[in-house]
Amino acid sequence: MELLNSLYAPKVGIFLAFLSSIFWGVGGFCAGQASRRAALLPILTLDIFIGICVVTPLSFLVADSFTLKDFLIGGFAGLFGIGGAGFLYAGMQKATYVTVIPASGVVSALVPVVWGVFSGDNLSFLHIVAVVVGLVSIALTSGVTLQTFTGSLNGLKEGILAGLGFGGFFVVIENTSKDTEPWASVGSRVFPLFILLFILRLTRNSQKPSKTAIPYVLGSGLANVTASTCFLFAVNRGMLSITSLLSALYPAITVLIAHFLISEKMTKSQIFGVGAAIFSMASIAIG
Repeated sequence: MELLNSLYAPKVGIFLAFLSSIFWGVGGFCAGQASRRAALLPILTLDIFIGICVVTPLSFLVADSFTLKDFLIGGFAGLFGIGGAGFLYAGMQKATYVTVIPASGVVSALVPVVWGVFSGDNLSFLHIVAVVVGLVSIALTSGVTLQTFTGSLNGLKEGILAGLGFGGFFVVIENTSKDTEPWASVGSRVFPLFILLFILRLTRNSQKPSKTAIPYVLGSGLANVTASTCFLFAVNRGMLSITSLLSALYPAITVLIAHFLISEKMTKSQIFGVGAAIFSMASIAIG
């Protein structure tokens, strides 16, 4: 990692955060395709298990040291993440996509931005503009329109709680050390895996993902663990407010992938959202 730091310093945090948004975008697309072909709990469990199989050997190879403290911090962050996912899917069961997703997306980005600013992140004027535009882009690419605010707000509470969970993951995982990365990423998966296995056991859910879902689950697991590991490296080298916002711009990536791979039509708001995301990324890189 020192070689990577020397190549990209002082922009290495921004570069890695940008990579994390790309991989989370890919993971979101793959997870969406998998969810259309298999039940949710088996997908989540296999996704996390794949991530553990990838990041554990990586940790032995690249980590300078292992501390139980950082591993447990990662596990605590993972509990926030799985809690966010639970509220997100609960909201999706009772409300429309355009109510839950924008709320969770904006809140998940806003929480670490606010936390970072109050913790001492020194943002330039261009950074502040990029943050505001980035938050708007998350809402737009998630499908929000003017009609969203005139319809039912059913599910809004779950969307906000999901955002708090995901935002909490960003805030908590920041408190780990460079020396132990990416062990915190392992911890963030081990703890949720035990919870999911317990739920599967409790509900006696023996469903397995179909053969058509397996490639997408594999893609989701690989992309998501790469994204979270990139974010862990990024937040240890850059400001929380900036790295978390860049990472949270992944809906723009998911929308673009869906448009080009499966010909999903982009709405005008999504097109504006993608443009806003590009502007936000460029402004952060320049600033």
